[in-house]
This record gives sequence, C-alpha cells and structure tokens, in this order.
Amino acid sequence: MRKCQLTFEDGHARSAFLVNISVVGAYVALDDAPPLGARLNCRFSFPGNSREVQAQAIVVWLNPRQQHPVHSLPPGIGLRFDQISPVDRTRIETFVSDHLPRRTSPR
Repeated sequence: MRKCQLTFEDGHARSAFLVNISVVGAYVALDDAPPLGARLNCRFSFPGNSREVQAQAIVVWLNPRQQHPVHSLPPGIGLRFDQISPVDRTRIETFVSDHLPRRTSPR
C-alpha cells in the first residue's frame, strides 16, 4: 500500500492508501466514499522516487464496508484515470511492469 492524497472538486483534500494500481486506474482504501462519478485529483509517489504522479480521476466503483468483503479488499473506491500526463503514464507502466509476477514456462 502507498499513501496518496485525494483532492475533490469542492476543494477538500484527504489522505488515503493506494491498494492496487494499473495504467488505467487504481483502487484506494477509503471508509467514507464519495459518490459514483465524483471527480478528483490523485497524487502519489513510488518507492525510491519523490517525484509525485498526478492524475485526474473519476470514481467508477464503490466497495463499502460489508460483512463479507469483496475479495478481501478493504472498503474503498475504484478510480479510472481520465487525465494523466504521458510522462506519469509511462512511470506507472514501468512500475506495474517491474512488479508483475514473473511467469515461468511449464517444463
């Protein structure tokens, strides 16, 4: 998990945790979720690199606290990145590629 900063359209900001990231979006652990369709700015950095990635995003999935959690995920929101610089997109692609499990071919 990586700490991130979310800034909502109304100007309020809060800290949260990135649980999962891909080139198209992220899953953020958050107890009190904004509504579907909410737009926000998400800022975070990768381990060993202080330069922040910034992405405009939209809330596309809600996972509220529930008795039987979905896939053991903590409560949170699914974000789809809709505006991200090419440089930051490349940084995410590199990070994801570097952290994918290495597959070995069957013998």
